[in-house]
Formats: sequence, C-alpha cells, structure tokens
Amino acid sequence: MLTDKELKKQKIVEFRREFEKYYPVKTMQTLGLVRKTCVKCGKPFWTADAKREICGDSFCVGGYTFIGKKVAKDLGYKGAYDAYVKYYKKFGYVPIKRYPVVARWYDKLYFVAAGVNMFQPYVVAGEVPPPAPAVLEDQFCLRFNDIENVGITGRHYTGFIMTGHHVFNTPEKYVYFKDEGVEQFYNFFIKVMGIDKKELILHEDIWAGGGNFGPSIEFYAYGLELGNQVYMQYEQLPDGGYRELRTRVIDMGSGAERWAWIGSAELTSYDSVFPDVMKYLYKASGVKRDDKFWKEFAKFSANLNIDEVEDLEKAWGCIAQNLKTNVKVLKEKLLPVVALYSIADHTRTVLVALNDGELPSNVGGGYNLRNLLRRCFSFIEKYNWGIDLEKVFKLHLKEFGKWYTDLKESDVLFDVLRLEKERYAKTREEAKKIISRYKGKIDIQTLLTLYESNGITPELLSQIAPGLEIPAGFYTALDELKERAAAKKQEITVDVAEFPKTENMYRKDACTTKFEAAVVGQHDAYIILDKSYFYPRSGGQDYDLGTINGYPLKAVWAKDGVFLHELEKPHLFKAGEKVKCEIDAERRRKLTATHTAVHVVGDAARQVLGPHIHQAGSEKTIEKGRLDVTHYKPISFAELQKIEAIANAAVKKGIRVHSEILPREKAEAKYGITIYQGGAVPGKQLRILTVGNDVQACGGTHVENTKDIKFIKIINAERIKDGIVRIEMMVADKALEKMQENEKILNDVSKMWDVPYNEIQKTAVKFFEEWKEQKKELKELKEVLSQQLIDASVKSGEKHILLSLPTDELGLLIALASKAKLNKQIIVLKGKNIAYARSESEQSAAKELEKFCNKVDGDAKRAKGFGIKNI
Repeated sequence: MLTDKELKKQKIVEFRREFEKYYPVKTMQTLGLVRKTCVKCGKPFWTADAKREICGDSFCVGGYTFIGKKVAKDLGYKGAYDAYVKYYKKFGYVPIKRYPVVARWYDKLYFVAAGVNMFQPYVVAGEVPPPAPAVLEDQFCLRFNDIENVGITGRHYTGFIMTGHHVFNTPEKYVYFKDEGVEQFYNFFIKVMGIDKKELILHEDIWAGGGNFGPSIEFYAYGLELGNQVYMQYEQLPDGGYRELRTRVIDMGSGAERWAWIGSAELTSYDSVFPDVMKYLYKASGVKRDDKFWKEFAKFSANLNIDEVEDLEKAWGCIAQNLKTNVKVLKEKLLPVVALYSIADHTRTVLVALNDGELPSNVGGGYNLRNLLRRCFSFIEKYNWGIDLEKVFKLHLKEFGKWYTDLKESDVLFDVLRLEKERYAKTREEAKKIISRYKGKIDIQTLLTLYESNGITPELLSQIAPGLEIPAGFYTALDELKERAAAKKQEITVDVAEFPKTENMYRKDACTTKFEAAVVGQHDAYIILDKSYFYPRSGGQDYDLGTINGYPLKAVWAKDGVFLHELEKPHLFKAGEKVKCEIDAERRRKLTATHTAVHVVGDAARQVLGPHIHQAGSEKTIEKGRLDVTHYKPISFAELQKIEAIANAAVKKGIRVHSEILPREKAEAKYGITIYQGGAVPGKQLRILTVGNDVQACGGTHVENTKDIKFIKIINAERIKDGIVRIEMMVADKALEKMQENEKILNDVSKMWDVPYNEIQKTAVKFFEEWKEQKKELKELKEVLSQQLIDASVKSGEKHILLSLPTDELGLLIALASKAKLNKQIIVLKGKNIAYARSESEQSAAKELEKFCNKVDGDAKRAKGFGIKNI
C-alpha cells in the first residue's frame, strides 16, 4: 500500500492532465475565474485577475505579502470560527463537538491529523450515517512532521484547530459536492472575511489520508494558504489500486490560526493565537523581539518550510541577503524567539493530548509528546531561561480553555511534567557519554538510531555538542518511520471470501452450551458453520473449546465475520451436514468471570489512579486475566491494594451487568468515544457493556451480575513498557488457590526461620543487611586479589597480559586496568560476558577484543567488549 506522499505524487499528474474531469471547472468559470499556469512553479491555478501570472504560493510571490497590512476583517481567533458557523448555517450545516485527539476508534491512526479522521473509516465508507448530512467542526489536530517548521514559518503548529466543513453524499441522498462546495467557500472568504477577490487564488491539488483520497482545491491569498477543500472520492486498496467510495465527501480543512493571523496583521500567527502565553514567555525569558527586523523577516519566513526546501541552508542565505545581513546574525536575532513560539505551541499540544488520554513515552504515539517536552526543556536549558512550564500550562488552560471548555487542570498533568523533566535529565547525562564518539557531522539514519535506542533528540545533540553538524528533516523521517511500523499483523491466513458470515449466537444468548448447526464449508481442519455459540478468540478473551459431533476443538477464530472452528485432528464434514455442538461450560464460566473482572478492575484503577487511565491491551484466560493501562509511573503496592479493595467491593455489591446493541453513531453520541477502551471495534452495530461506571464497546462473554465473579485477587503489577502498566488478576477458585499458595510460602518461611508470621518482615530486613555487608566484604576481597594478580603480571614483563576475573561489573575491570602501570604492554581483562582492554603498546585494544567479543566499543588505546564468543 502506498504512503500518502507516494499516492499524491503518483495521481497528481493524472488529475491535472484531466482537470475538467476532476475539478469543478464550470462553477469556477461562472465565478469569473480563469485557469492559468504559474510561470514560476508550473502549477495550474484559478484567478479573477486575468493578468496574473504567478500562482500565489509564498515561494512564488516572494513570501507573505500581508505582513503589517489590513487585508481582511479582524475577526479574532474564535471570532473567525463563530462568523464561519453563522455563514454556513444558512446552507444547512450543523456544528458538532470535537473528538479526542487520540483516535481510539480508528486503528490506522494514533492521533487525529485531519478533521475527516473523525468520520473514518465507517462514515466515509458509507457503513455508518454521519451526525448530519453537512457538518462544521473546530477539531484539534496533531501533526508532528512539522515540528521543525514551528516558530519559523509563522503558520506551522504541532497542534492546531482544524476549522472544517464536511458534506456526506450517499447514493440515496445528494447534498453538496464540488460545484456547490467551491462556490460556498469562495464567497465565505470574500463576503465574510473581506478578502479582495483578485487576491483570492485557487490551486488544483490532491489530498490523501487515512486510506482515502481525492482532488482538492487550495485557497490562497497574499502568499498564505487559507483552506483546502478536498473532494473525497476514492479508497486506496492494499494492492495499490483504488475504487470509488460509496459515500462521496467534501472534506474542507483550514487552520483557524491562519484566519486569525491574516485579519490581525500580526507578525506571526503565534502572536494572534497565544497573546497571554507569549506575554509571559517574553517576560520570563527576558527576550525582546526586534519587531522591525521581524517584520522584514516574516515576509520571507514561509521560504524556510522544510517540507518544500531542498537546501535549507541556502534558503537561510537567500533571506539573509534580502535582509542585508549574514546567516549567523539572522539566526541570532530569530532563533530565541522561534524557541519561545515553539514552547507555546508544544505545551498546548501536550496539554490537549494528555487531557484526551495519551501520555509521553517512547512507544506508540506517546513518543511525539515526549519529543515536544524535551524540545521545551532543551530550549530552556540552552538559553538559560527562567521559564516555569507549569505556569505555561496554566495559562493555556485559562486562555485556550475559553474555547475548549473540556480542558481541565489535573495533578496528573504536573506529575507527568515533573517525571518527564527527571527522565530528560538522565537522558542528557547518558547522551554526553554517547556523543563523544561522533565528530564533525551526523546523518539522519544515525540520528534515528540514537533516538530509537537512547531517546536522544537533535536539540539535545546540538546543545551538548554545538560543533556537530546536524541535518534537517529528522522529525519528518521519524514520523514516516513510525507510520510504516504501525502495520497490523493478521492472525489467521485462511481465505474466507467464499464463505458467508457466521450468525453470531453467543451475543444473543451466552447461556446456551449445546446446539445444532449446519456445516457451510471446510478448509483443512477449520470448520465453518452457518451459526455458532462458540466464542472465537477476540478482544483479548480466549476462545471456547468443546466438540463438534464429538470431535474435540483445538481453537476457534474469527476472520471477517466468519467463525473458523479448528479441530484437534482432521475430520471431513459434508457441506450442509447437520452437526451437534457442545461448549465446554466450565471453561466458558471461567473466561466469562475473568472478562467481567477485567472491566471491574479497570474501573477501580481509574478511581484510584485518575481519569487518564485507558486500556492499552488485555487478555482473559481460564488461569488469569491481565489489563494493560496507560499510566506514567509504576503502581505502588498501596495503590494496588486500594484497587483490589474497590474491585471486590463492586463484586460484593452485586452490580447488574447491562448490555445493549446500538448503531455505532448512537453509541458514540450517547456514551462518547471512551467506549473504545480496547481499541477500534469493527461493524455498524456495537455491543455496549456497562459494569458500574465502566462503559465499553465489548463483544466478549460476561456474567449477569458482578457477584458471580465471587472474588478478585490482584497478583502482580509491573511496568511493561514506557507509559504502560500491566495488572494481573485471578478470580474465584484461581484467586483462592493463589492466596493459599502465598499463605504456604509464608508458613514455610516462618518454619525455616523459626519466627512467627509477624516477625518475618523484621527478620528479612536483618538478613538482607547482613547479606549486603558480606557482599561488600567479598567484593573488596575480589578487588584486592585481582589487583595483586594484575600487578604480578605487569612486573613479569609480559607484553600481552590476558586475565579472566570472576566479575560481571565492567566498571571494576576499567578501574583495575586503569591502575595498572603498563610499560609498552597491553592488558585484556575478561569478566562474565564482558571484557576491557587498555593498550600502551603498538597492539590495538579494540582489535584485540574483536577476537573474542561479539560487540566492541572503543579505539586503539581503550576498548570495551560485550558478549564473549564461543571460540
């Protein structure tokens, strides 16, 4: 499947060649526009000015031409959106509430990057009706490929409001499409925003995202793109082909920040969007912007867009020449202010993402948030600013919170900020050691490796090693790398296209364990029935087992709505044959109780740890259940006990487990997007399960009342990866077995040490302290004996000294080798799977270690070795 960039590059030639087929030509001509080709870039565009020869892109017109001029109505940041809503309501458009930026309903995305993502894949695919035939939005979106443009171009953000309108045309109902869409939007800019019609220029383009694509019209004025109206017509297929969408969509997106900027005549959009935050940042940092200089630079700032400039340093040079200065002076004047703008943008992005349920980490979408915070920390350290990021977050809450009223201050926000700062400090110290090996220049691939392995960002590198030449484009490359790594794996490779979907009976009746069904088909050991009460492995719940005509099942799977009943041993059934099926009732009972227990524990975890807790994975087997949750630090034992107590209180209370089948759009409207705790759930209809405060879209089997769980015992909690904590539990009989096992361990220890239960902890502490003291003495003895052995070898005059020492501490080997008084000798010390070499001779320490170590780090004088070879 092609990436969005590859797809656009492939199709744009065809779209422009056959422009009358793809673009609303007749309507644009009716509006008095003529089609021209830009004499500078060669792109086709439409204009009311028949004499215009340049397309209006900032690169072609020489930058932004509106800086310091009143070229549009000053409607304000939110005011421009309010005027937009008022205008479009005349055409029947309905404003809707924003979605969370964490796209839990759509498994192809981590974050919402465009307004249309709210309606992908089901609405766009025509499977689910939209909230209204024509809607308006003020959706917050995150885009991390623009990180290096933030603060410089005047218009780029990592988090911005996508002012949008969407129209959904189905075969049954036509609303508006290309002709009406382009006319409505064109008149909005002229009649509402007050743009001069001769300055409003329309570009032919193409847009792709989330598996869909179509032709688009970009609206430009004074060098600034004001909006992009996409006519979503096609769906990309896995084999690289495409097909027409059943629902054709107008997808218009525009940064609300740009509308505020062009009306305000400010030097950058950041000054229009963050007035209170910027006021604080200037004061706290002591930076004074040279407004006269910035006014001149701002005109050309668009020419530093890293996505469109092949040679960034050359672009800096051209701007410096235009401003009659050199690049060094230019950067000295600009970059501190750019850093302040970046801090304003990055902190708002993190604020909204945290509010919506994502945490900084080194996995998934969380790596982007960590990058943003680390950029902020780096800027503050680099310039030695007294900026309090907690204060910045509070100012955003006060300022931006007037628009997005759902943003709330929480302890989690400031806990995360504190922990991320501590982690950044540790990474910084580690980076100092690693970076010493790189001299002069570093490439993109090495940067990616350093980030993936050690969390080292370009900003941190430039701060620690200011002489190191670092290439631009890192964040774009990282974003593409993560995009490709997000591909999903399929569990079952059986082709089920020839089989009809299996009628799912367990959703209607989870109590039936004996039933008859007809064989629809067979693929090797996989039996397909017309209907089935067997639960296939899904949503983390293990499959049911049992028999078909007495033949035992090995597993049950589901693929594209077809249930595959896998036999332990092959047996041939005839198509249409009636078979008797029996489910292992005891196994089903255990799985059912465990699954409901996972929901109960999840609810308890949110009560104890905070509302930021979201499910990041789960598994339910007959042995135990596990729940992976988003959390920024390990769960303490006291917190774990509290979670267990609250969970068992819910079990004891006997809460009725309620389930209902709702159309997807009604379920989302009633309960919100948090129903996708377990991730994206396919289908037009959703089964909504409510257990106390926990409401989820869940297709698993469940008890009718929490009292049927009997008892929950949390057996473990551990941080399995950054930002994810795993909670493991047992229920009912298994919980009792675990408690008795723990009791037996305590009893055995009590007898072994000959102390009562209440003395075990005190005795263990005593033993531990004694063990530590003995270990310390043993270590000191090892060091003394090893040093004596080394000294004797050195004095013997051996030119090549090779010694094996009983240690797994690399630091000890380094210390011992460093103390040796070598005389044109080389010493190699081998430990347990590690080694160290120091050379004062012609022999290379690194090359010597390569003889018996799998990995060597060092040079001719000193080298470390890891992984001893089996020679």
